Amino acid sequence: MNRTKPNPSAFEALATTRLHLERVRQEHIPEWAKLFSDTRVMATLGGVRTLEQVQRSLEEALVHWETHGFGTWALYLRDPRSFVGRVALRRVSIDGRPEFALAYAVAADLWGVGLATEASRALIGLVFNRLALADLVAFTLPENVASRRVMEKLGFVIERFFVHANLPHVLCRLK
Repeated sequence: MNRTKPNPSAFEALATTRLHLERVRQEHIPEWAKLFSDTRVMATLGGVRTLEQVQRSLEEALVHWETHGFGTWALYLRDPRSFVGRVALRRVSIDGRPEFALAYAVAADLWGVGLATEASRALIGLVFNRLALADLVAFTLPENVASRRVMEKLGFVIERFFVHANLPHVLCRLK
């Protein structure tokens, strides 16, 4: 596991065929608030969030960037430029073990067109090529079939079930 903190400016912006990923900033609050107030998006992410919760979440994301040198990116379609969600690489603890975790959320109106997979592939390239990590985890509620399908397309393999936020989750790993 790479223990050196990367230079965050090296990862502030990433691009894919259809997407521009940019390091999350305070000015993303209105877009995050809209995403996290959508009941469809939040049905498997802990429920709709208030503006105060969104602000707190964004502040935690900013601290994560400062602490680890990577974190959460806002997702935009490149043409026409419009906000579509977020993707994250986070340090988390699962059952007391430190892990690097992939997370994503895409606007419900754009589900099913591969944006979560495309954005996640960009981060996976970062994880293995530039950060030189050995593995990566992702997790979701067992009934979140769409998210599990994204993980499967990316090559994640189910490792086990565990409890997160007092709910059962499926933990998948990519090596």
